[in-house]
Amino acid sequence: MLRTTLKILLARKLRLVLSALAVVAGVSFVTGTLVLTDTLNHTFDTLFANVTKNISVSVRTINAVDGDSAGNSPNRPVPGSLLEVIKGVPGVRAAIGDVDGTAVFVNPRTGKVRDTGGAPGIGTSWDGGTPLSAVDIASGREPHGQEIVVDKGSADKAGLVIGDQVTVLTKGTPAVYTLVGTFRVSGQDSVGGATVIAFDTPTAQRVLLAPDEFTSIRVAAVAGLSQTELRDRIARVLPAGVEAITGKQLADENANAVQKAVGGFSTFLLVFAGISVFVGAFIIFNTFTMLVAQRVRELALLRALGANRRQVRLSVQFEAGVVGFVGATAGLLLGAVLALLLRVAIAAFGVSLPSGGLVFRPRTVIVAYAVGIVVTAVAAFIPARKAASVPPVAAMRETFVLPTRSLRIRGMAGCALSGIGALLLVYGLTAVTGKSGAAVVGIGAGLCFLGIATLSPLLARPITRFIGAPLPLVFGATGRLGRENAMRNPRRSASTASALMIGLALVSAFSVLGASIKYSVKETVSNSLGADFYLAGSGFGQGFSPEIARSLRGRPGIDLVTGLRSDIAEIKGKKTTLLAGDPVALPQLLALHQVNGDLAKLGNGTIIMDSDTVTADGFAVGQQVPVLFPDGPTTLTLAGTYKKSQVAGKYLVSLSEFSRHYNSDLDMFVMVRIASDAKIDQVRNEISSVTRSYPNVQVRDQSEFVRQQEKQVDQLLGFVYVLLALAVVIALFGIVNTLALSVIERTREIGLLRAVGMSRRQLRRMVRLEAVVIAVFGAVLGVAVGSFFGWALTLALKDQGINAFAYPLGTIVTVVIIGGLLGVLAAIFPARRAAKMDILRAIATT
Repeated sequence: MLRTTLKILLARKLRLVLSALAVVAGVSFVTGTLVLTDTLNHTFDTLFANVTKNISVSVRTINAVDGDSAGNSPNRPVPGSLLEVIKGVPGVRAAIGDVDGTAVFVNPRTGKVRDTGGAPGIGTSWDGGTPLSAVDIASGREPHGQEIVVDKGSADKAGLVIGDQVTVLTKGTPAVYTLVGTFRVSGQDSVGGATVIAFDTPTAQRVLLAPDEFTSIRVAAVAGLSQTELRDRIARVLPAGVEAITGKQLADENANAVQKAVGGFSTFLLVFAGISVFVGAFIIFNTFTMLVAQRVRELALLRALGANRRQVRLSVQFEAGVVGFVGATAGLLLGAVLALLLRVAIAAFGVSLPSGGLVFRPRTVIVAYAVGIVVTAVAAFIPARKAASVPPVAAMRETFVLPTRSLRIRGMAGCALSGIGALLLVYGLTAVTGKSGAAVVGIGAGLCFLGIATLSPLLARPITRFIGAPLPLVFGATGRLGRENAMRNPRRSASTASALMIGLALVSAFSVLGASIKYSVKETVSNSLGADFYLAGSGFGQGFSPEIARSLRGRPGIDLVTGLRSDIAEIKGKKTTLLAGDPVALPQLLALHQVNGDLAKLGNGTIIMDSDTVTADGFAVGQQVPVLFPDGPTTLTLAGTYKKSQVAGKYLVSLSEFSRHYNSDLDMFVMVRIASDAKIDQVRNEISSVTRSYPNVQVRDQSEFVRQQEKQVDQLLGFVYVLLALAVVIALFGIVNTLALSVIERTREIGLLRAVGMSRRQLRRMVRLEAVVIAVFGAVLGVAVGSFFGWALTLALKDQGINAFAYPLGTIVTVVIIGGLLGVLAAIFPARRAAKMDILRAIATT
């Protein structure tokens, strides 16, 4: 049986290749993601280990919200006087104060801030030449006074040369510095694409932090003293609120932060890889179902020659295993190529990754073969059981057809699967949070797809009849034959269409979600914000100097101005986001509707909250609200409450109160309202006169702000569509495979059609029209399911600001049209194959 099975496989190499393509695509996505993730983790682990290799102990303030680890927000500064205390601890070989902050430079040749693709702009104090240093001069010399050095990667990309007069933007007003050198960090020209600017320590303290303050203090131990022992000695002399950690712990924290970010990106990619594998399973199931149906006499002959049911079943399963093995092997190799392409794509967005080769871990190889072989084995299980049910007598009957189960039972099963999946989907989106919620959503979505796929044969005949109704009118007998071929086997058509349905359903779902987000943004800006101009940093998540907001106050035509900042605090044992702004302007510019108390009393020692949160937390106006800030616990008086606002969030404090507890001294956003008698163009000129010195800040009016938000949504959707394209391509392979096998199955029929006068051109058209009907059927199913998913996602994200539902009819129609075009594309190869058949040989086929 083994020899026979191998000969059958080798005799049909094309079928083997077509079947393996679905596995190859899915496995390559999985392995590519794993290889890229392992590579990034390894390179950054190595980088941070090298950066901290000379550090025995790091001293910093404790972030009370995040415990002892480096938290979401910058730790409060360490007093400079502590440096001398630490130097006096026995076992300390060297100690230096470190200053870190935000700084970006303006390219003197373009007048623009360099686009880092989302990587931060870092300002730091120069420590080259010290025992704790991980930097070395690449060209020029170290900085003094009004001088800077820049990482070599950023300097090269910006075309900077030593001696350039460079404007640097920090938390204060812009200042001009002389570039006196470039440097590398642990031998790397760049650190993840970030721009790093180094000043001498006094200058760094003045422009990044404050005089006589450090971000942290780094310590080197004398020879023979362990990091743990020195940490314990230093901890004994530290004041309350300050901690000492080992250099290894510091490296691990930095690496873990990167791994967390990389892990999120990896999970995002693996979700789409899983979708591709899921689609591939449909293709494999359909392929083996058709193969078993075509090989009834061959299987029956095996039974007649003595093969038992178990041997026949194992023979088909073995074929599936070979397909899975071949596909997994090819997918593993292509995964490495995909990892390189993903790395190039990341670099194209301006993020320079540390150099290093690809990392292939045994886990990746195991996962690749597990996915490839297990998926094909599971997908071929039911076809294998059908193959084993072929009786030996079928070898003597040309008309024997494998028995099929009742569509009524299938309909009941499909309704049950769809119902359970829909309930899990809605529950996971609305009631469960975290990783468990994501798992529930994934299971629910998978069951929905399986349910619709199970129901699809019931829908196939009436829907394909309706879709194909115009074909006889347009194409005559050829169109009628194409439609009838699509209707002939509803199970096969439905299975083929289901693979395409999954990809297009997800495209439709994200289209609905994107349209709802854009409509919600427009409604929110119109109804929930009271500003006329919005100022934001040009880079993603990049803050800018609060001097802008200060300079705008009191300008002609400007009524209200507030900068906005936010960070994490803990209230009632839960981490939450605090939003801060000018106490006078904030309630008006956020268009808050007062419920109780007085929102105007927002200031030092007070907090205002939305009324729903006050009720849920059991607070009352005038009551003390315990708040845990990074610098420790305190209480704030609840001054007032407001109606729930998607923009304001749950908790608001003043900028002065915020500054007492956080080291975040940059505005993330500035909102401006003009006076009632002012002209908007004149006010815009006033704002531009202030922001002209800050190229990292963009000014937008309401309509421009809405368009920018919509553009960001479109960019994200574009990225998602690119990832979903792989699932659609796999579905395309499925249509090709099904049509190719269908052409083989109908060889004699095609010969007879040619014999009675059908031309090659008409035959090709018939196959193409059949493919179009099946593809449009899949697109219609996908649009229906995707519209439900989009509605569910919109409903689930209501608390995140998506408070309106919008249906992108134009996009949905485009999806259906694309489905039809995919059918035309998929039919090219099978149609040519059918048209090339020899008429007499085709008629003679049994």
